[in-house]
Amino acid sequence: MTLTNAYASMAALKAELNIGQADTSYDVKLETALNSASRQIDRHCGRRFWQDTAVVDRQYYADTPYLVHTDDISTLTGLVVKVDTGDDGTYATTLTINTQFIVLPTNAGDDGLPWYMIRLVDADTTTFPLWTSGRPSVQVTAKFGFATVPDDVNKACLIQATQLFKASDAVFGGLSFDAGILRVRETLNPMAAALVEYYVKPRVA
Repeated sequence: MTLTNAYASMAALKAELNIGQADTSYDVKLETALNSASRQIDRHCGRRFWQDTAVVDRQYYADTPYLVHTDDISTLTGLVVKVDTGDDGTYATTLTINTQFIVLPTNAGDDGLPWYMIRLVDADTTTFPLWTSGRPSVQVTAKFGFATVPDDVNKACLIQATQLFKASDAVFGGLSFDAGILRVRETLNPMAAALVEYYVKPRVA
């Protein structure tokens, strides 16, 4: 097993657990904990914090003739927005950023956050079709995810991975400590959950 889009490194988790960096006897277990913790964070937040290595295209249904919610767009480099204006599954019309559309939230990039909405700004001449055929009318080509893993997400991953690493020591769902019993939860550790709460993606009604 190898680390796959994990939000913390093996070295950092070993340091957290006071395991020597040269000690490889726990490596598989540590990798499993880091991978699992990272995916738990993804599910809790409703988004992922790793970036595509290359641009990919995804299709979306418009929320209104002027707005479409997308997955997180990590960078505007390579961003292409196209529209199916013929209800034929062909995205033949390419839109121009800042002329025909803008990306929202407005200052996301300045805050190290992704964009996840596309808003038309020339509504008099351009709209997103809402086809009754059921075809998605908008295609977005971009690198999706986060450009960099936020520090809070990194720390939450270490906390959650530590709990998962120690879970095999649990008896009937608990870990014994001098101060009592630490319960092993299916959800995120409360401290990890608090760290990533800011990044929980707003739900679209």
